[in-house]
Amino acid sequence: MSDSRSSFFRQSAWLAFGTVVGGAFMTLVHPVVFRMERSQYEIFSAMLRVFLLLGIPSAGLMTSFAQQGAAALTPEARGRLATTTRRVLCGIGLLWLAILVATVVARGRISAQLRLGDGAVLWPTLGVGLMWLILPVMRGLLQGEQDFYTLGWVAILDGFLRICLIVITVLVLHLGAAAALTAALLAMVASTGVALWRTRTVWTGPGSPVDWAEWIRRVLPFTLGAGAMLLISNVDLLYFQSILTQEQADRFALGNSYNPAVLIGFALVQFTVPLAMVMFPKIARSVAGGGTSDALTLAFVGTLVLGALAAGFVTLFPTFPLRIVFFNKPDAIAAAPVVPGYAWAMVAYSLANVLVSNLLARGRFLVVPWALLVAGAYLGTLYALRNVLPTLQPVVAYHRVIGILSGYSLLLLAGAAWMTWNPLAPKRAARPQT
Repeated sequence: MSDSRSSFFRQSAWLAFGTVVGGAFMTLVHPVVFRMERSQYEIFSAMLRVFLLLGIPSAGLMTSFAQQGAAALTPEARGRLATTTRRVLCGIGLLWLAILVATVVARGRISAQLRLGDGAVLWPTLGVGLMWLILPVMRGLLQGEQDFYTLGWVAILDGFLRICLIVITVLVLHLGAAAALTAALLAMVASTGVALWRTRTVWTGPGSPVDWAEWIRRVLPFTLGAGAMLLISNVDLLYFQSILTQEQADRFALGNSYNPAVLIGFALVQFTVPLAMVMFPKIARSVAGGGTSDALTLAFVGTLVLGALAAGFVTLFPTFPLRIVFFNKPDAIAAAPVVPGYAWAMVAYSLANVLVSNLLARGRFLVVPWALLVAGAYLGTLYALRNVLPTLQPVVAYHRVIGILSGYSLLLLAGAAWMTWNPLAPKRAARPQT
């Protein structure tokens, strides 16, 4: 059974619209918090990366639940999905409590390492982290149900509430990073609540026994693969934050010279990732039903075209997105030399993400060790340069890290492409668990 191309692009267009609008609202957060003291803005940006990395334990859950939901074609399979969802949410609560205790114990050390002042910002960050652990489950259920309408609205609601609340806390009340993250937490609670409500028929339904050993064997590759992808795309900013002394941090001015470029790159990823999100459940369902799908071709070509156009534009006009996003504030324009390289690195990363998602949807888990190897090599390379980069001129150090990020993203892309189109690879995909 072939997918309707018009349906694929219509669903992708709505999800892209929701993601872009929600992302635009979230992007507007940065010029607002940019008005805080530079140290507070750097703390805010670093904490955003922290809660993204906090989501690594549940990173594979969205992918796993999307596959399980898309392949749940029988009442028994729907019952296993309901039981799995309820038990996993309980497990997330216990995991979060463990993270909370660890943070209380190591608060001083964490605050000193990341230069967080009194560490008050850690508490709303933990709250955001809890939402970030729960939300992938809900989004996975929505994705598996192919309820892209709600997925789009969840993104819009989260972004809209976040910018409104942060405007109040930062511009009206003149508060710092902790208050801004509290505003983000409240927005995430609301959007997660909508996702919980819309998926209630799935996770409140009658349950069926689950083979947990088999489920763990199935979810582990998704978690490891998604975790590797998250590390590759999010660790660079925290890396700089952790290796620089206060004197070096003042010289590097991350908040002006690097963070804005990272934000533009993140926006580019958000612009293309809906194609992979629409592709995934279609492929998983086609595999479960024994059919075929051209969703991979549509997603890969669409990501390549959109990503190349966006990266090409910011290469020709690197100051343009910075002037728009940061309301022409002169400090942010300092990031212009870094923008083109970071944008092209994110194009390579986005293409790799499409291929990795396709392989995971088909149950071809050989890509997981490859992704872990690439992520480990990337982290190892950064670690080896921890004493070298602070001695370089800031723009040279930034380009060095972006070059490393680009190289490993291309390496990941090459390996995933070989596994996808290798003529020697088995043509019959693994049948996902239902």
